[in-house]
Amino acid sequence: MSNCLSSIRHAVSIRLTLGWILALCLPSSLLAQQDSVANAVVKTLGAIDYVEINTASVTAQSKQLIIFVHGTPGSYSAFRSYLNDPVMQEKFHMISVTRPGWRNDEDAKVPSLDEQAAALRPLLEMDQSGKGALLMGHSYGGPVIARTAMNYSDLIAGLIFVATTGDPELSGPRWYNRFAVALPRFVLGASLKGANAEIMPLRPQLEAMRPRWQDLTMPVLIVQGSKDRLVHPGNALFMQRMLVNSKVRFLNREDQGHFVLWEEAPLIRDNLIDIFVGSSAPSPAFSAN
Repeated sequence: MSNCLSSIRHAVSIRLTLGWILALCLPSSLLAQQDSVANAVVKTLGAIDYVEINTASVTAQSKQLIIFVHGTPGSYSAFRSYLNDPVMQEKFHMISVTRPGWRNDEDAKVPSLDEQAAALRPLLEMDQSGKGALLMGHSYGGPVIARTAMNYSDLIAGLIFVATTGDPELSGPRWYNRFAVALPRFVLGASLKGANAEIMPLRPQLEAMRPRWQDLTMPVLIVQGSKDRLVHPGNALFMQRMLVNSKVRFLNREDQGHFVLWEEAPLIRDNLIDIFVGSSAPSPAFSAN
């Protein structure tokens, strides 16, 4: 009887811990939003859903494509503020995806970064600018876009990592992830169970990617909050060290956490435009290398 009560207490503890993490991943303002983006229709391509914003250009030139990739759990709506930003609409052809396994919480998850990358390839080929596509990933979306760039570098012009994992030593499952493996879905919840399924096999995949960072030569923007409690800030430093053949701009946001994607959206926007379009002055509030 005591063992049973102990297991129940642990299950409740895990559920509360992971629920807290989910709340940290998605601020209340985002959680309150519907999965919709102004003037956008959800489209399906293979294993992914996506929304697309490609407003008419004032010139005859096609806009460069930027693809947004969410973390775990998540959906295309994580990048709603960027999709609805008039400045972003003016500069880019934008696509935000719901990754394989996340159309519904009950869907079987796809923890293979190679499979996630393969699902994005048809979208990369939609770039009509001739420049190649940009990839922007948040949290778990970081390793997804990194693997995509390693596999399809000829289709990609640049990478934007926002509060993302990368270092295998800092990105392995924590104690609650290991315990959660044994918890049934009805106890943990489908969304958190799915997130756990992606996180558990992440470390060996990141380890296998370690020697391939040097193959990336496109410009990179890294944004990381110094007070991020979900993604260790050391991940940003790891990527900065490993990207020896890329020009890297690193925005270290003091006292910011995992919400940096939303809380620093104007700064992120201005810097990615400066790097990849070159039509805005760089913000003084960053350190670059």
